[in-house]
Amino acid sequence: MLAPSGKRQKIALIVMANVSYWRTFWVDSGETGLLPGHEHYWAMWGFGFLDVLGVTPGPLNSDVGDQILMIKDVRSEADSSGGRRLYFTVRNTGPVRAIGYGLNFSFVSP
Repeated sequence: MLAPSGKRQKIALIVMANVSYWRTFWVDSGETGLLPGHEHYWAMWGFGFLDVLGVTPGPLNSDVGDQILMIKDVRSEADSSGGRRLYFTVRNTGPVRAIGYGLNFSFVSP
C-alpha cells in the first residue's frame, strides 16, 4: 500500500484477546469436609480450541485452622466432533479439613 508520500507502508492487524471469568463453589453439607490428603475430581467444557484456561481454588475460612488447597492433574481432551473438556483435581494439602472452597476460572480467547 502506498502512503500519501508515495512510500510503501505496512499495515499491521492487531487482534485483542477477550478475557472472561467464571466461578463455582463446593461446600460440604455435613461436618466432614474435604479431609487432608483427599481429592475432588472435576470436569468442565464449553471452551474453544485456542482458549487459554486457568483455575484457582479459594478455600473458605473457618476456625478449624489454615485450609490449603491445590489444583493438580490438569488434563485437556478433544473428541472427534471438536468438543473440548478440561479435567483437574482439587487436593487438600493442608493439616485440617476444608469445609468448602470456590473455584475461580479465567479464559483468554483470541
